[in-house]
Amino acid sequence: MVCEIIWSPKAIATYIQILKYLETEWTRKEVNNFITRVEGKLQTLQMQPKIGNQTSKNPAVFRTLVHKKITVVYKYKPLKKEIELITFWNNQQDPKKLKF
Repeated sequence: MVCEIIWSPKAIATYIQILKYLETEWTRKEVNNFITRVEGKLQTLQMQPKIGNQTSKNPAVFRTLVHKKITVVYKYKPLKKEIELITFWNNQQDPKKLKF
């Protein structure tokens, strides 16, 4: 089963925010490796949407690491065969601020 990936406005904004931060702290090669890891993780999610950990607040919402410091939060919609990316989250932030 291949699911379509839908980027929410918040997912786009948080992804860009993380990339801008990484560009100031990492080398260009490391940033490119991060982008490649994200693309690889999204391809994996398309084939195996339940690979992430379900959240306790909503069983349709999952989260999975894309890098040791970055998690992607997404909603799996099996009837539509869609994965909606909700946000990219820096794991060093206070988890109480994570809202989805």
